[in-house]
Amino acid sequence: MKGQITIAGVALLLLASPPASPGEGRRNVSLRINRTNESSAEIVWQSKSAVPAPGLQLCPDYQLEKSGDLNNWSSLGSKLAGSSNGLPQTLRAVDANALGDRAFYRVESIIDEPFADFNQARLGSGELAGANFFGARFFSATLTNADLTGADLRGTDLRFADLSDALLNTADLFAADLTLATMEFASLRQADVSFAGLEGAALIVADLTGADLRSAILTGADLRLAILHQSQIDGNTRLDAKWRRVWEIVNHQTATLNFTNADLSFADLHGADFHLANLTRANLNFADLSFADLRGANLSLANLPFVMLSGTQLDPNTLIEAKSRLVWEIVNQGAVGRDLHGTNLSSTFLADTDMRGVNLTNANLNSAALFRANLGGANLRSANLSSVDFFSAILTNATLNSANLNSANLTKANLFGATTNGATFLGAIFNQTIMPDGSIR
Repeated sequence: MKGQITIAGVALLLLASPPASPGEGRRNVSLRINRTNESSAEIVWQSKSAVPAPGLQLCPDYQLEKSGDLNNWSSLGSKLAGSSNGLPQTLRAVDANALGDRAFYRVESIIDEPFADFNQARLGSGELAGANFFGARFFSATLTNADLTGADLRGTDLRFADLSDALLNTADLFAADLTLATMEFASLRQADVSFAGLEGAALIVADLTGADLRSAILTGADLRLAILHQSQIDGNTRLDAKWRRVWEIVNHQTATLNFTNADLSFADLHGADFHLANLTRANLNFADLSFADLRGANLSLANLPFVMLSGTQLDPNTLIEAKSRLVWEIVNQGAVGRDLHGTNLSSTFLADTDMRGVNLTNANLNSAALFRANLGGANLRSANLSSVDFFSAILTNATLNSANLNSANLTKANLFGATTNGATFLGAIFNQTIMPDGSIR
């Protein structure tokens, strides 16, 4: 019908890929369209902070856009300030040319804060993708769980900032100062970190896949289980010798197969090529060797507590202690119904394993990592389960009589139907644990 406006996409269109230019974010708002006359329409929305309460109120600016086909968009009117005196406000824009069969509207949210002062600010869980923070100051700021995908953070001061679990994929951190920043579990895939200072930064389990680390300073950085695959370094990158060796291994830049006495503890070595390598007496404590090639490798006298072996390639010529080969079998083949009574599996990494109905009577699993493992119907009578991590593990109908569960972590574990006569739980952690009688403790 002539003059009818068909409204679609009345919320901010979410980008399916990283922003094409700074300021294009993923911050949702709801649009309301009011007919003002036959040819005009008023588009109304409520601005809101990109940072949830009780964090710093940071309202983006907005640019209304219009399309007739959801493919080609054009700006409508001028950019509107999202806040007044720092507070969100109701925004209105008028399309005086709304006459037609169809009109689609969306708003682009824009955070443009170059050289801003965010020292000690609370920006946790902020929706800050694509923001322009060029040269801004974030000294000791809280940015945990923040989405900074594609953000411009060039030259920023992020010393002592907490970026734990933050998303920094494709972000531009060129020459940023991240000295002593906390970046545990942060994701920096394809980020530009060149010329940045990360002395003493905590990058534990950080994902640096494809990151540009050329001329970056990482002296003293904690890179335990950090992913360095496909990242770029150069002769000017300052990286401690241990982590430079790890980088060389995972990026196939090492010319040697001799890793005797090498310290590879807490290294993310997933997919590494150790075919025929000499790892005699190497320290692989807590190393991630998932999907690594260890065929024909010599791991005699290697230190292997908590080594991760999911998908790892072993063959009959791999020289490895019997305990670790058994762990490899359990992790990759399961242990359903196996008789492993009296077995020593202490300080092993057995997360996510299928061990239903296994016989582990009198076994020693002290300090083993068994989170999310399925031990339904298992016989753990008189087993040493002290300090075992049973987070989200299934222990339904298991026999735990006389077992030692002192200091065990039973957070979210399911013990429904288990028998625990004579078992000890001194110092054990119960948090949302399903108890044998079905109650939750």
